[in-house]
Amino acid sequence: MRYQGKIVEWNAEKAFGFVLPNAGGRKIFVHLNEFPNRRAPQVGALITFEIGVDANRRSCAVRASFVASPEARRAREQTREVAAARAGWGAVSVWLGALWTVAVVGLTISDAYPWKLLVAWFAVNAMSFALYAADKRAAEQDRRRTSEARLHVYALAGGWPAAALAQQWLRHKTSKVSFRTTFWFSVLANVGFMLWLASRHGATFVEVFR
Repeated sequence: MRYQGKIVEWNAEKAFGFVLPNAGGRKIFVHLNEFPNRRAPQVGALITFEIGVDANRRSCAVRASFVASPEARRAREQTREVAAARAGWGAVSVWLGALWTVAVVGLTISDAYPWKLLVAWFAVNAMSFALYAADKRAAEQDRRRTSEARLHVYALAGGWPAAALAQQWLRHKTSKVSFRTTFWFSVLANVGFMLWLASRHGATFVEVFR
């Protein structure tokens, strides 16, 4: 059975202290070894524990764990909510990239785009993914990183579907708000430009590449 209590005494030099159960009664001895990763508690910290006996057959707290404060719990909940929202937008970007790839290929097949542009588009996407992979390895190995500006340039040049895939697959560049904002701006600008190319007004520009 687990109990909850508050640390009322702690001797840092001797690595032990006493916990007072919330249910009442006398304070109970607890050693540092009973805490996860031997993390020392502070006086006033709330913990949960089980009651065991020591070598002298005296009651003591065992298998102790910390109880998060309401503020810490709220902070964790907010962190989880933000992570879930980012994951949701990440999934949207990947699906949108997949649909856009199908659309670009379809427009090329329907002769709205020249094949040269399609080949260049795929090349930009391949390079975009490669840059994300290289930057991920550099971050893990503490080496020189690829600049964010360069990643955004490739996304704006048409490589955003591969960038979206790399962000989710490699778990890279998904937390920084300013980077994600610029990335989505690149997506909107790129989609708008490609749609203009497929329109009657962009036909003259496209003819140059035929």
